[in-house]
Amino acid sequence: MTNRSKPKTTPFGEIPKKIYYSISEASEFTGVEPHVLRYWETKFSKLNPKRVGGNQRKYTRNDIELLFEIVNLLYCEGYTLDGAERKLKAGLQALRAERELEKQIEDQIEVPEETIQQKESPTPGQQEAKALLSSIKKELQEILAILKD
Repeated sequence: MTNRSKPKTTPFGEIPKKIYYSISEASEFTGVEPHVLRYWETKFSKLNPKRVGGNQRKYTRNDIELLFEIVNLLYCEGYTLDGAERKLKAGLQALRAERELEKQIEDQIEVPEETIQQKESPTPGQQEAKALLSSIKKELQEILAILKD
């Protein structure tokens, strides 16, 4: 994980519904400085706000949603700029579907401790089963870590 702390974002549902947002509004919602947002335009092909009179950037609601995903990938999940760009190439829906699948897999991996630990002294067969379950859980967690890269 990285040392970067996640910016203070506005909950997406609390963002007013407008057609266009200025760069200062986008900065306020995402908690990221405007110069960083301008830099991200050079790194993320999908981030392309509309330019209006005087070359001012105007972000759509979809652009704001994309910025939230970029913030999440960089600051929460620890991706590099290039890694986040690769993740976003498939689109936001694919990213959300992948995240949901990972969550389902993680939920299935979670084996309650009381299932693994018996209150009575375990038989040799139970000890083998416990070791096998622990080994499988570790392998699945390693696979998940590889898939996140």
